[in-house]
Amino acid sequence: MSACRQLAPWVEVLVDGELPCDKVLEVEQHLATCEACRERARFDQALRLSVQRVARAAEPGAGFEERLAAALSAERVREERREREVARDSRLSWRQTAMVVAAAAGTFVWAAASGDASRSPVASPGPESSLASTLGTAPLEGLLDELVNYHVESPATAPEVLEPADVDRFEPEVGVPVRAPALTQYGARWEGGSLVPMAGAAAPFGGAQATSAAVSRARRAASLRYRLGNHRVTVYVYDASRLPLRVMLEPRVVRNLPVYVGARRGYSVAAVEQRGVGYAVATDLGDRESAELVVASVY
Repeated sequence: MSACRQLAPWVEVLVDGELPCDKVLEVEQHLATCEACRERARFDQALRLSVQRVARAAEPGAGFEERLAAALSAERVREERREREVARDSRLSWRQTAMVVAAAAGTFVWAAASGDASRSPVASPGPESSLASTLGTAPLEGLLDELVNYHVESPATAPEVLEPADVDRFEPEVGVPVRAPALTQYGARWEGGSLVPMAGAAAPFGGAQATSAAVSRARRAASLRYRLGNHRVTVYVYDASRLPLRVMLEPRVVRNLPVYVGARRGYSVAAVEQRGVGYAVATDLGDRESAELVVASVY
């Protein structure tokens, strides 16, 4: 009986066909002399065969894959509709808040300047009105074209840095923290990084007090190159207050993060902003892939 207890676990492994070679002979010799263990082994083998037959009989029919594909497609459509509704609601909420803040700011400036409630309020130009006057549709259109042009032309120029850890040297020129996103989970391979001038960037606020260094930062972005299979991916890091790409792109929500997506000349552009730092992706992949890559650049 002691031998039966010791070999019982090995009998189950033998029936499964996974018993190590050095144990097979020992267990088979025991089964040849022990009727109880031999019956147990036969029972275990019959049980496994019965379960396999039932499992095979329950396999889905020929139309299962088509039904599953249709269900997944319908769910994708519903999810995209929900994302558009969330993006629309958040955009409306932001606009309403901005209107209230702008109105309150104008009233405050007028009251502080005049000190007399009988005088007519005169709105003082603030950052919002300065941005509105500085940025028009044409400059922003040109800004998107610049991003695509740099992406298309990048193979013809050697990168300024070859190590991802060295991209922080761009920070004084860009004006915001710069790091190389880790996109290895998508199979993307790092190729190098450079600084690129952005002629369509907004000039910094401050008029004559704006320094030349601030102007330089406002007009530069870090261009970080990756290779994803046969596709090239360019990630731009920039000062979001100077390059408001969101104005020209369509909003959507990815992983609960507002993302702005558009296209130029057959290339997809996706942008996201995080604590004043802007990230944009230019690639020949689709909108969904570009949006996923730009969100991964933030995390």
